[in-house]
Amino acid sequence: MKGYLDTSPVWPAHHIILTLQEENIKMTGIRLSLQINDAAARDQMQDLLDRMENRQGFFKSVGELMVRSTSDSFRNQRAPDGTPWVSLRPATIRARERKGQLPLTILRSNSKGKSGSALAGSVSSIATNDEVAIGSPVRHAAIHQLGGTINKPARAAKIYRRKNADGQVGRLFVRKEEADVVTDVTIPAHTIRIPARPFLGVSAADERAILEMGIEWLSL
Repeated sequence: MKGYLDTSPVWPAHHIILTLQEENIKMTGIRLSLQINDAAARDQMQDLLDRMENRQGFFKSVGELMVRSTSDSFRNQRAPDGTPWVSLRPATIRARERKGQLPLTILRSNSKGKSGSALAGSVSSIATNDEVAIGSPVRHAAIHQLGGTINKPARAAKIYRRKNADGQVGRLFVRKEEADVVTDVTIPAHTIRIPARPFLGVSAADERAILEMGIEWLSL
């Protein structure tokens, strides 16, 4: 599945595409449109693009701008429109704290004092003479951008525990190498709901910057 955000309804010939890929989640036919809201700004942008003979350099600059803007979304933990992302679940917070992944950040797990994630670092852009695509090839990118449900089937597993000093089996799980009691269990089928936390998108500031870049590009 490929989900993408496409501004082609605004710029018929030359446009910005925000792309996402997700192979595990069955979500097909996803197409979200982004547009510059101000009609005068839309007309100005289209006029600028129509007057450019070689647009690839401009689109490359737009792509670099949008990648930086996406990094801001991860750092600020907000959607491009400024809406705060949904907070982490209490269970996720507890798991992060046990692993020492502090400070707590959304869509990025801190480890050994370093902040980052495969998703946050995966966003890139590709420019041609007619468009620029900004997106992520990470398999779970789409479900974090759009939200969704994952249906997990039942599966067999093992749990590892240790005996207490009195010989009773402790209630806490331990690592495999620390265990002296191993129990076969069946984890029942369950559903995981992932809230949408948009990180790709065009903010009002991005719109202004893109228009300014178009004007500057024509003046070169």
